Amino acid sequence: SVGWNSCLMSSISKETFGTPNRKDKPYQHQKHNFRVALVQGVLIRISLAFAEPTTILSVFIKQLTQNDLLVGLTGSVMTAGWMLPQLLISNLIEHHPRKMPYYVVGMTCRVLAWSLICGATFLISVDQSSFLAGIALTLYFLSSSSMGISTLPYMDIISKSIPPDRRARFFSWRQLLGRFFEFLIGYFLVSYVLDSKRSGIMFPHNYAFLFGCTTVSALFAFLVFLRIREPILPVRTDQLSLIDHLRQGPQIIKTDPHYRRFLMFRICGHFVGISTPFYATHALDILPDVSPSIAGHFLATAAFTGVISNFFWRYLGERFGTRSILIVTAGLFWMPPLVAITTLLLPSKLQTGYYFLVYAISGISTNGVMVGFMTYALNIAPSQNRPTYIGFMNTLLFPFTFVPLIGGATLKFFGDWVNINHLFGLSFISGIISFFMSLRLEEIIRGEDD
Repeated sequence: SVGWNSCLMSSISKETFGTPNRKDKPYQHQKHNFRVALVQGVLIRISLAFAEPTTILSVFIKQLTQNDLLVGLTGSVMTAGWMLPQLLISNLIEHHPRKMPYYVVGMTCRVLAWSLICGATFLISVDQSSFLAGIALTLYFLSSSSMGISTLPYMDIISKSIPPDRRARFFSWRQLLGRFFEFLIGYFLVSYVLDSKRSGIMFPHNYAFLFGCTTVSALFAFLVFLRIREPILPVRTDQLSLIDHLRQGPQIIKTDPHYRRFLMFRICGHFVGISTPFYATHALDILPDVSPSIAGHFLATAAFTGVISNFFWRYLGERFGTRSILIVTAGLFWMPPLVAITTLLLPSKLQTGYYFLVYAISGISTNGVMVGFMTYALNIAPSQNRPTYIGFMNTLLFPFTFVPLIGGATLKFFGDWVNINHLFGLSFISGIISFFMSLRLEEIIRGEDD
């Protein structure tokens, strides 16, 4: 690994990664880095908008296979792939003062994976639907794993570049601008491209076009982040063996009550998501006169409410702390499944408009999750153990990323006894429990000296 790191480091300019013997002050170049990271974050949000897993990808897999198990898998693949490599990556990068090379590796693989997804969707015939679905989901998993590789160095660079009192503001602006463009993409572009009668682009080439847009925007996000000036700060000089590294995790859980409570809160939040991939496909099944292009309008609705909510999340975080963001967010978790359950109780002419509340509320809570979870995770992690703190938590959460897959498997194999409303009911109950668990969290910020 030493030879691989040396080769990688020599292939990238010292201007990008800093001088080996340099020691910077914490948050040096914070204005420049804030701007660069903000542009990168907006581009990443744009790349995700073109292939959003709970709307666009789930509808793509449903149209392709009519298989609820694979729809549930779509909801699990991104989070599972993202979390899987983080424990090993945290051990690799923690003792290196420069984290940017690992970000380069992860983003390179991610862009390559999406380019292959685009090519496969364009070239493989729809008659080979199972083969195409398998290729797309496998490459999507590789893309998500690559994102997991780049996430830890990204989070460490952000934490060194942006002080704690500005992190909620940063993630809020990142979400605000990103979701604004996501709204435009969903309302104008996605809904148009997925309507074959209007666009003239037939299935699955319309999805190949969207996946190509994901590739291009991810590439630009990658190139922009290379312009950040990574501060070089003291780190642990020794690399622990893998066994010793793994032993740190249980010790953190045992000794840090803030970490332990946050972990349990996030586990409960994963059970809220058991029905998330099925909202869009459920709408196609029950709503009168809707087509797959409604996925674009769902995406736009979530993005629009997310944009508006960011002003609230930023105010809440700066006025009352990150804990307040998590409490309010958890208080919204139970609402979308309740809307989905009660839709058919309304007159048919009101059902479609009412169902949009699922995505309106989800857009607000998703932005709260992004701002609150990222800020709280950085705040409770000691600086020299930050990769291990974040990486171990995400690795522990890995099994729970398959909760949507379990939901899909349940619908497929036990459909005579279990229906989609039972999944929505489980999401509703998990949302109530999440809210009460969020009340046990405490506001804590650990600085560079902790």
